[in-house]
Amino acid sequence: MKEARITPDTNVEIHDVDIPEPGPGQLLIKVFVSGTNPKDWKIPFWMNQTTNSGDDVAGVVEKVGTGVTGFTKGDRVAGYHAMLSPGGTFAEYALTPAYTSFHVPSNMTFEQAATVPLAAYTAVVAMHYDGGLPSPWGPAPSGDVPTPVVIYGASTAIGAFAIKLLARAQVHPIIAVGSKTSSFVTPLLDKAKGDQFVDYTAFASKDDLAAELAGVLKRTGGKHFRAFDCVSSDGTYEMLGKALAAGAEQNTAAAAADKKPLLMVCLPNLDLSGVDPRVEARMTSVGHVHKPENSGQLFGEVWATALAAGLRDGWLAPHPHEAVKGLEALGPALKDLREGRVRGKKMVVRVAEGN
Repeated sequence: MKEARITPDTNVEIHDVDIPEPGPGQLLIKVFVSGTNPKDWKIPFWMNQTTNSGDDVAGVVEKVGTGVTGFTKGDRVAGYHAMLSPGGTFAEYALTPAYTSFHVPSNMTFEQAATVPLAAYTAVVAMHYDGGLPSPWGPAPSGDVPTPVVIYGASTAIGAFAIKLLARAQVHPIIAVGSKTSSFVTPLLDKAKGDQFVDYTAFASKDDLAAELAGVLKRTGGKHFRAFDCVSSDGTYEMLGKALAAGAEQNTAAAAADKKPLLMVCLPNLDLSGVDPRVEARMTSVGHVHKPENSGQLFGEVWATALAAGLRDGWLAPHPHEAVKGLEALGPALKDLREGRVRGKKMVVRVAEGN
């Protein structure tokens, strides 16, 4: 089969390799569409290594490993490949754990499905594991106690999925921070429940934006503020730390709750020492769902069922996307990601023809 490997300088090498065999608990998927993420060019760069860094896949089950239930050959599926393990998704066939794979509705294209796995799982881990927020199937939070959550980077796939998950779980108010490319997000917000959109481009400085967000948080009357930084670069998390700390300081209800505001970031190995010490900062690791410890794999499996239901029932709409054809097209697509030319959409790669 053909496999694409990404070089540290974001070029693509195409190699002929054997089709992998699924191990226990794994699916071998015939790849129809592979999704891309910023980490797909960052990992080869960070590691100075040429590698198949793809982790998002949509296609058809070719073979199931031992111990797998709920999937059979021919099923239409999407999955989140275990990062840095063999069988990445930039290839004609890929391996995914069955517990981070889910069925794709017949009325959904593989391009749409490929936008979901890694971004949705990242939002899930941030909101419902690290953030401790209610799940879509649990009891809704009391309407008497607002649960304000700032989503910075609303037009990113991670941010948009976080907003959809929060709305389904009836967590409000949602403060979505984005720009003009975030217009597809605003219909997801419920103004009647206090949700609002803040255009960061309207502010002359990060300090001005932090002050605005602090005021928004104060006016919610919430007791425990959370923010999810889906960009995590160029001072964004320091800015959000200021906003959370100032909002809580001005809010007697938050002070009475005796809980630090919680800030979650989505990139590893960040220096969070510059975040206001009155705020608890956590690095969200989507890899949690691939770890046996702390019930990570069980968490991933439960949420795979929820993601499949969300796609089937329509409350978890796929992300806007642009499709390119062929593994060779990965290089230009990832370079566009690297240079910041992709906004408000995901780049996906059509690897094989078919539905």
